[in-house]
Amino acid sequence: MRDPDTAADKHDLPRHATARQDSRNWSRRQALASLTSAGTLALAGCSLRSALSSVQPLWERDFSSATAASPPSATDEHVLVGGQDKRLHGFTADGERILTVETGGPIEARPAVPSSGGPAHVHSTDGDLYTVGLSGERLWHVEGQTQNGWFGRHGSLLVGIDPVDGVVTGYDARDGTRRFQRSGRGYPLPTLSDSACIFPVTNSDDDTRLITLAPATGEVLWESPPRNGYPYVVAAGDRIVTVRNSTVRMHRVGDGDVLWRTVVDGDVTGHFDPPVWLGEHVYVRIRRDDRSDELVAIERDGGTIRWRRTVGYELETVTATSQGVFVASSVDDPDGGILIRLDAFDLDGTRWWQTTTDISIGGIVGALGRSGEILFTASDNELAAYDPATGSRRWRYDPESSRIGVTTADGALYISYRDRGGVARLPTS
Repeated sequence: MRDPDTAADKHDLPRHATARQDSRNWSRRQALASLTSAGTLALAGCSLRSALSSVQPLWERDFSSATAASPPSATDEHVLVGGQDKRLHGFTADGERILTVETGGPIEARPAVPSSGGPAHVHSTDGDLYTVGLSGERLWHVEGQTQNGWFGRHGSLLVGIDPVDGVVTGYDARDGTRRFQRSGRGYPLPTLSDSACIFPVTNSDDDTRLITLAPATGEVLWESPPRNGYPYVVAAGDRIVTVRNSTVRMHRVGDGDVLWRTVVDGDVTGHFDPPVWLGEHVYVRIRRDDRSDELVAIERDGGTIRWRRTVGYELETVTATSQGVFVASSVDDPDGGILIRLDAFDLDGTRWWQTTTDISIGGIVGALGRSGEILFTASDNELAAYDPATGSRRWRYDPESSRIGVTTADGALYISYRDRGGVARLPTS
């Protein structure tokens, strides 16, 4: 579930350089740096180091008694942020405070919210799940003992994971009625869609099968046979895409039938997020140890490979729209460090533009998305906006915070100041 207005996601996990210390090494990065930088300067008229521009938030709210904040979550009209002060803070899109709710401990995880309206859900480090209305009233509450539990919401389904006991529980988000509860070894974060709740479950032999549940009832729709290799999963509507051992499969959500399978040439693996995205096509990341990564576009209906394009030396994330696809990857800064590179493609694979930003990253790309009239990308501590048609930079925001969280909903862009406590809305033009 990758909508930033839903639940805690895998980008909330600690970002360490170890995430990229696999078959990649510095000699490869250094060799590719000159190539990617040279290509950047030749495209779109964008320089490697352009003059810094700045922007002011539309509004900004500090949490006076909090020294840290969670990543933000947003609906179409509200933004919610947890605080180290043990409170859930809520604001309208115009910055008016609508709620302050006390919990039993600091709130470090991203709140889980629907795309519109309420209620909202938050997990505190006291182990409990709190559900509140957008007027600040407590609606229902589940006691727990897991400090680092996870909750995610899609539609009326709220899913919670106890990583210590390995228990997965589905609730009716409105009244807390338990829809299902399952226990087992190695439940990771689920994939949620309108039609399915999907878990890859690994057994004692390290074989993994997919268990697909109906969101409304928890009924098992289907299970795949156990196979070697970990399956990456994305879902939308009545379709599920899995990637395992370089084979991409399109499944029908109701019964798991494989509609098509396509073998891609290369290594398809992920760090925290699946290396596959759904848009007008199915987009897959191909890792290359000896050269830059590739983005492969596969026809959604038939499984035919439509095109493949090189990007930076390590493809990090993709934002797919009905008009085109935007890619964030990492490249070496000739002056030292790692920078974010952006590529934009038409649906037929035509490269619109390419630019290397001046945003330095220490781990992985913090965010990439479309909001209003801009394309934005972020590191752990800074964010910049670009013209999606040309790749020219609109503005850059360097907050007085060493760590930020980002979310967007209904054309609004929000950030939280994770190391000092606060939230702001940024322009989207």
